[in-house]
Amino acid sequence: MKHRMVKLGAFSVVGVKEFMSTENGANFVNIPKMWDAIGGETIAGLRELSDLEPSGVLGLCGNMHDNGFDYWIAAATTKERPVGFEKLDVPACEWAVFEVIGAMPNAIQDAYKRLFSEWLPKSAYKHANAPEIEWYAVGDMCADDYRSELWLPVLMSN
Repeated sequence: MKHRMVKLGAFSVVGVKEFMSTENGANFVNIPKMWDAIGGETIAGLRELSDLEPSGVLGLCGNMHDNGFDYWIAAATTKERPVGFEKLDVPACEWAVFEVIGAMPNAIQDAYKRLFSEWLPKSAYKHANAPEIEWYAVGDMCADDYRSELWLPVLMSN
């Protein structure tokens, strides 16, 4: 899988979050529903807040539990948290960044599956204690050539 390595210092994101159950793949159904429900005004507000890399509107998977995780639609920012948004601090980390090409949500979901079943087990890395990040470009998310990225927090395996 095509990727690059990026080191970032600690940063914060602000946005909205929901707990996503992983039972019976519910997260693959409920995350797209969350995106559909969020509304253009919230997305525009997140774009205005974004002033750090990774820039723009992000999806984050963090605070993992046995049966699910918190999913965020957020922006990396140094700005004050607006009313109605929550804040998450992301630790300094090295990231394996994977390019994803294709229509959402299938392209990102397929990339996640491949990343964890193919790339990570064969790599010299293990998952670090930080959220996974989905970066989304401005554009038609339903287009076959839509570009996004998965940012996987990693540490060298021992």
